[in-house]
Amino acid sequence: MEHARRVQGQSDGRALDGHRLWPGFVISFGYWTTDFLVVQRVLSANSLRSAKMAPVIGAAVKMAVPLIVILPGLIALGLHNADGSMVFHLVPGSVAKATGQHSYDDVLPLMLIRYCGPGLLGLGITALIAGFMSGMAGNISAFSTVWTHDLYGAFINKKASDRHYVAMGRWSTVIGMLVSIATAYLVMNAASIMDYVQALFSFFIAPLFGTVILGMLWKRATRAGGFWGLLCGTVASIGMFVWVRINADGLRYIAISSDARPMAENLYHALWSWLICVGVTVIVSLMTKPIPTAQLSGLVYGVTPLPSDGAATLWQKPAFWAVVVIVVFFILNIVFF
Repeated sequence: MEHARRVQGQSDGRALDGHRLWPGFVISFGYWTTDFLVVQRVLSANSLRSAKMAPVIGAAVKMAVPLIVILPGLIALGLHNADGSMVFHLVPGSVAKATGQHSYDDVLPLMLIRYCGPGLLGLGITALIAGFMSGMAGNISAFSTVWTHDLYGAFINKKASDRHYVAMGRWSTVIGMLVSIATAYLVMNAASIMDYVQALFSFFIAPLFGTVILGMLWKRATRAGGFWGLLCGTVASIGMFVWVRINADGLRYIAISSDARPMAENLYHALWSWLICVGVTVIVSLMTKPIPTAQLSGLVYGVTPLPSDGAATLWQKPAFWAVVVIVVFFILNIVFF
């Protein structure tokens, strides 16, 4: 809601310039290909076709999220009392923190409290908490799995018993919960939770996307290239974030524009971190010994035989439904841009 008001106020009634929206492809593509919550669901599929259909179905449902997010704010703006005054007097987040008033981000709970009775209010709060718990559980599960299986078991203690790994997984889950609680205090300093999430995406998801896409599609990529590319991309993104916090004029250099808007900051962080990650990965990979092609089967697209997904008709093919989703996506963007 606050993002919408800022866009309206800063663009003089016009949408954001189209040529400045393209950096968002890094975060968008990175989310669908490297976010562990999405990848977990694909890996749990019982067939290749189901695994292919999972992100397609998710993309179709995801297109409804902007409507779900924006609609409550539009309803709140349209609600007026009998005397013509607005039902909800909302102010920007910075003003709300200083004066104790309600910000635009408080629209949904305010409307639940005003228009839902005790039963529906309880149901609405339960739904909000359930959504939070679902996301929290998925992130903590991903953290515990990556640490226990991919890092601790693969590099630190390779010969431990199953009981030891289970105990390590439990302790890493507890630590993940404590870290999550601590990060809640960082969110308080952000303009909104969406700004906070997008900042984290630009730190980790964007450079990881570069590493994953090169590792999947380029057989010349090496372990050293992937490590140093990911490290440099992440450090660069965090460095740009700190630079803008210290000197706001730094954004004009990051965005290569004198009139760059603060809301686009994370998009450009993601773009530059991705480019740095890809560049460093390519350079380091070309300077290090390549991995034998025989060891890349099942890991790299060009050297892995692809089995049939079992789709017999056009309606069963995931590619057909992916095209349908893409067409609908472009139509919606043209209509609402």
